[in-house]
Amino acid sequence: MSVTIRDVAREAGVSVATVSRVINSKGYLSPAAITKVQLAMEKLNYQPNAAARRLQGKSSATIGVILPSIDNPLYSELFEHIEDELSGRHYQTLLCTSKNNSEKEEEYFKLLKSNQVDGIITGSHSDFLIEHGNASYPIVSFDRQISKEIPTVKSDNLAGGRAIAGKVVERGVKNVLILSGSKEDFYPINDRVTGMMAVFNQAGVDVTTSSLEFESSIALKKLLVGQLIVSRDYDAICCTDDVTAILVKTCADTMNYHPLISGYDGSTFIRTFFPELPTVQQPIKEMAELMVELLIERIKSPKTRLNSDYTFPVKTNRVHKKA
Repeated sequence: MSVTIRDVAREAGVSVATVSRVINSKGYLSPAAITKVQLAMEKLNYQPNAAARRLQGKSSATIGVILPSIDNPLYSELFEHIEDELSGRHYQTLLCTSKNNSEKEEEYFKLLKSNQVDGIITGSHSDFLIEHGNASYPIVSFDRQISKEIPTVKSDNLAGGRAIAGKVVERGVKNVLILSGSKEDFYPINDRVTGMMAVFNQAGVDVTTSSLEFESSIALKKLLVGQLIVSRDYDAICCTDDVTAILVKTCADTMNYHPLISGYDGSTFIRTFFPELPTVQQPIKEMAELMVELLIERIKSPKTRLNSDYTFPVKTNRVHKKA
């Protein structure tokens, strides 16, 4: 009697839908769920058509995407464009979210490779990829250079930091807090801060820098932001991402404190629902399209030499007195 997908689901202790998603590499799945299904398939000697194709060395027509989070509108919009572009080229997409956890990023990378996806688009900040990433496996990086052999697609974060700081200086501010949504040693945050600092220092503005932990809960972040701004010492608060800027604005409003607040990223969601927020707008759709194009080129023509850096310009919206 042949083994069915229901037998695999029963053995793995998961739903039939979960087994189907693992087989077809479709949608978000935890590493634990994928491992359970794969072990059950191996134990029962179950080989669906998709798995058989991979065992035969054929294309899985699947691309893995590793991003820090999809809670941030930047990454959710980026993934949406990546998935749309890949779908138009008849590829499925498997999303992994790492929360900037280097161990999870390493685990996901190994998992995707072992599952024989055709290639990976990564927004990883893990040193593991720097040590193990090379041109022998199709990878395209978002925002951070892994190696000279792997293409990196990004926007000009240094220029973006300078641009938003220049807009803020035009408002005549004297005391500024630069607040990073995660550690400043994570690229591209350091470039944004460097760009801001160059402009503020030249203008003689007093600057304080601080950062939040990416992994912290919203409640803890609100508490930390409240402690940072309770003194009301700042004319402006420049955040390295829009989500942090909205969080700061929410906290400041509850204190009836209204400094100039700016963000960074400029996703469609932010520009639609928070149009008054001064921000730097990244060309998210264009970057997603280029990453897919480069990855497909690497998959189909592995010997083709690609540039290591593809940098897009950014633009700022109008800065009002208050945000």
